[in-house]
Amino acid sequence: MNWLLFTTLVLIAAGMIAPAIWRKDHRLQFPCLVGFAFLLNVALPLASLMKQPDVVPAIAVARFETMAVLCLAAAWAGYAWPRAAKGPKIIEFDRTRLIVSATVLIAFGFIFSLKYGMIEPEYDPEKSGMTGIGTILLTLAATMRYGFILVAVLVARTREWILLPLLVPQLIGYYRMLLIGRRSGTGEIAVIICMLLFFYRRWVLPLPLLMLGMVLAAMFSYNISEYRNTVDMSAGERIRAYRDENPLKFLTLSGMAEKNGYVEIYNGVNFIQATANSGHYTYGLHFWNQIVFGYVPAQWLGREFKESLKILLVDAAAEGGFEKSVGTCESGIGEAFMAFGYLGCILFFGLGAYMRWLWEGAIRNSILHQFLLMLSTIGAILSFSAVLWAFLNQLIHIAIFAGPLLWWSSVKGAESAKVRNDQPSAPFGRRSPRRWGRQPGPAAPPKTQASNAPSLPIYPHRGVKRKNS
Repeated sequence: MNWLLFTTLVLIAAGMIAPAIWRKDHRLQFPCLVGFAFLLNVALPLASLMKQPDVVPAIAVARFETMAVLCLAAAWAGYAWPRAAKGPKIIEFDRTRLIVSATVLIAFGFIFSLKYGMIEPEYDPEKSGMTGIGTILLTLAATMRYGFILVAVLVARTREWILLPLLVPQLIGYYRMLLIGRRSGTGEIAVIICMLLFFYRRWVLPLPLLMLGMVLAAMFSYNISEYRNTVDMSAGERIRAYRDENPLKFLTLSGMAEKNGYVEIYNGVNFIQATANSGHYTYGLHFWNQIVFGYVPAQWLGREFKESLKILLVDAAAEGGFEKSVGTCESGIGEAFMAFGYLGCILFFGLGAYMRWLWEGAIRNSILHQFLLMLSTIGAILSFSAVLWAFLNQLIHIAIFAGPLLWWSSVKGAESAKVRNDQPSAPFGRRSPRRWGRQPGPAAPPKTQASNAPSLPIYPHRGVKRKNS
């Protein structure tokens, strides 16, 4: 039974990837990226765990696999849901105000990044994470990413090369993230580059290159501790030390078992089992606790006040005698089950619908949607193996620090005030109709105007008819 469920998981993930073989525009969309990430970050460690029946009970693995099938299918359904495909409202921005906003975000983040470099970070050994003033400085320094993406989009749209120096501070930041082994930052810059090339230069990653990139990302992730242990070495010494560890070994079932690389999935299996046995669900209230944890500074307001804002919840895993390893996650699949049981898959349906909404606006050259898509992609595709609450907290961070400036930069009225776009509205030409239909591309110009701009094929789904051109 367990292997049947596992095969179902693999087939769903493969189905999410398959359209990328014949549709270039599909390769950067949520289903394709999730399919690859799921195979490498969930299916592979799950297979390794299943090879060791003495580690966890078969019934616990079956519960996790059932929940994983529901979550993966729900995310795919949310992305293909017709309502999510309706053209979102496009917000226009004043060019000057948007440049000012981006500059403010970059300068603000850069100042706090410098301040962080002047302190000695404190770490909590119990949680294997940073504590103290360093966490506040890093939270404020993260705003530099938002200004960076806005400037990058402006440069790609208008080719105003004079704005390029504004990109330098965050580029240095991404380089430092790579050196110290920060996986999310390294993945984010890769996503930004690929999407800018996709939306504004009509270039898409070849499928073999995308597959290679996903495998290298997984190899980097599973060997992150070895990589971080070499941080004080020279570049040549780091490369030799990393190569000597035979990093590809940990992408095999035996290597993963040797390194305990399935720990996140192992946690998810045990958390689901403990929740099912105890019946103590969070009903989504744990999201509030994580928001308090992330945005109420105990250094300024006191730890007692911070704890008083949290909702007291029963820790089903601890009650069942299970405690996850320090610095590890319970997986987004486990977290969704802890919230609402099997009905928790609806959270992934919402995630898929949200990513589809972003994509629909992004291909219509909406700055806001492209900005959010570049920031949301890594968190969305890793939410299955990591945690969902981190994705939610990131959206709140964007709303707090970038939201007011984006609202101030938006305009209505005179076309001359809006950010122009020197690029075609879509990177691909029209395709022949398919039997399942497709969504229409960007709105055509009035008949009185001449336009040779091609339309972009959007993620297809059943029930939408296409007019013959």
